[in-house]
Amino acid sequence: MDMTGVLTIGLVLVVLGWMIWNQRASGRMVGKSADRLRQEIPALEESDRALVYCFSPNCPPCRNMMPHIDQLAEETGRVFKLDITSHMDLAREIGIRATPTLLLVVEGEIRKVLVGAKPPAQLRDLLQGST
Repeated sequence: MDMTGVLTIGLVLVVLGWMIWNQRASGRMVGKSADRLRQEIPALEESDRALVYCFSPNCPPCRNMMPHIDQLAEETGRVFKLDITSHMDLAREIGIRATPTLLLVVEGEIRKVLVGAKPPAQLRDLLQGST
């Protein structure tokens, strides 16, 4: 095998390792209180079930999801955006390690964490309690 093949395999393994580590680290947020999020997003207090969309303005997948997030927020009033570049301490405190990250908050607790771009249908299902 030439050096290009070795480098390619090495890169793939590094990326896969990072993805697995990131998913496990994000899973540690499940079950934690959303009080800190409520401090930053007071309207979150009024909803029993909501999505918090954690994004970065320079993230291409975040920008691609934004129109869907905006539409869902307008339709339901239960989707909130959090620009982590403006709230670095909060992102670090709650464990956001990559963008986009979606947090499903149910009755004041983080119940589900989804890392990466997700289709609009999956977001609707989360809000409706289907998943």
